[in-house]
Amino acid sequence: MRRLPSFFLLAVLVAGGTLVVSPSCARGQVLETETARLLSAGGLNLANTFEFQRSSEGTETAIPLAFEWGITNRLELLVEPVVYTAVRPKVGPRASGVGDLEITLTVGLRRETPGGPALAFAGEVKVPTARNVLIGTGQTDVAGYLIASKRFGRWDVHANVGYTVVGRPAGLALDNILNGAVAAVFYMTPHTEFFSEVLASTSAAPTGVPESPTAPEVAAGEIVGTFGVAHQVFGNLLLAASVSDDNRGAVLFRPGLVLRLR
Repeated sequence: MRRLPSFFLLAVLVAGGTLVVSPSCARGQVLETETARLLSAGGLNLANTFEFQRSSEGTETAIPLAFEWGITNRLELLVEPVVYTAVRPKVGPRASGVGDLEITLTVGLRRETPGGPALAFAGEVKVPTARNVLIGTGQTDVAGYLIASKRFGRWDVHANVGYTVVGRPAGLALDNILNGAVAAVFYMTPHTEFFSEVLASTSAAPTGVPESPTAPEVAAGEIVGTFGVAHQVFGNLLLAASVSDDNRGAVLFRPGLVLRLR
């Protein structure tokens, strides 16, 4: 862990009170934090983002998609392919191509009440569709999340606790990952919202920083703070932009859109 960036400290303060998400259109796609606000039966959303990350080690670019379908009022499927990734380190080999695929099934456990949050459980599988070790580990990961969401007037707050069983490349001893997240959404107007979140995870590498040339994409422990804004352009289209800073000195810019198809 190199440092705690000033932006991360700001995000912690913001996440305590001003995290936002649009329940009518965007739901949770503008957030990395999972939410217990599921789509209604038959609901279908499409999200498309462009991610550009810069650090002292180089740059990374990715174009992830997200397809979210409300199977029932309490069961939701989320499919997230990464259609393009480019890794451009300052030193060493470069890579580009398709990234990994994530499939998440979320089950609503409890509806929100005036005295308690909505609760849900999500199971996630990372399918190793990336074909380059600079982009993915080539192994399947399985994760579970307990999710809570609660409205406080114009604020919507979400919290996660998760555990990931990490796929282990041959010859590597890796640890499973414990992670947590807190996020909030503040409705500035009926069409404009500000959101922020803080995510933290332990390292899959026993030493804390992966150094294997055969699997450089093994997850290192990190703390990430994010702040962004979203605006509902039409009744079914939301535009969003955010910036993230982590404890390893990487800054991520993330513009995107969420479209309600049904």
